[in-house]
Amino acid sequence: MRYSMLRSLLLSRDENTVRIVARGFKDLEIDLQHFPDSDAALSHAIKHRCDAIVVDDQIEQSHMFLEKLIEIPACSKAVRIALAEPVAAMHAVFKTGTQVIIYKPLSIERVRQGLRAVRNLMGRDRRRSSRRVRTMIPARVSPRQARGSSKQMLLADLSDSGAALHSEVPISGMLNLEFTLPGTSELIHATAELVWRDDEGTAGVRFLDMPSYARKHLLQWLKLQPGEKAVAAHSAR
Repeated sequence: MRYSMLRSLLLSRDENTVRIVARGFKDLEIDLQHFPDSDAALSHAIKHRCDAIVVDDQIEQSHMFLEKLIEIPACSKAVRIALAEPVAAMHAVFKTGTQVIIYKPLSIERVRQGLRAVRNLMGRDRRRSSRRVRTMIPARVSPRQARGSSKQMLLADLSDSGAALHSEVPISGMLNLEFTLPGTSELIHATAELVWRDDEGTAGVRFLDMPSYARKHLLQWLKLQPGEKAVAAHSAR
């Protein structure tokens, strides 16, 4: 079956941001149209369907731009993504109609991680890179510099490069994760960084450091899992 290419729109004036985001969308085979000002972007959106809208928070009055886009029929169902500084007030950003935040400083890997998280929302899954498995695995999560203040969260999506976390409390910055894979007894330790967050309480992290034996263990486990079936586990120890 043949599919029409997914289409996206980026509003940003920063050349480095444009380069990184364009590379991320290209890797996912998603067409990207870039505009440095909101008027040109709105004119394009009126005539062309958009599956994703990416807005740099450095653009003045970006919230008004999003509000206008949502009213355009061709963009009413588009996934709305904000590129924001870690210090941005989460509730204020989501109040503008944003569904997903990808945090700065941007890198190609950060953008890829964030886009993989929203790809299902954009219409279909076209993943061809690292294997990801839907899970229900409890994990202990703590700030990297404060091991004693860990919270239990749920790993909702897991790959060798990162995970999606369901959390009722805000998380930020660098993190320590500890979890045990279903059917195993070995505790996996990893350090990670927050990459994205959505408006439903899910956050995406990218693994920065994991012992080689643990990564090998994780890769072997992932290969044995059915990608479409959620995998549950007992509480993390």
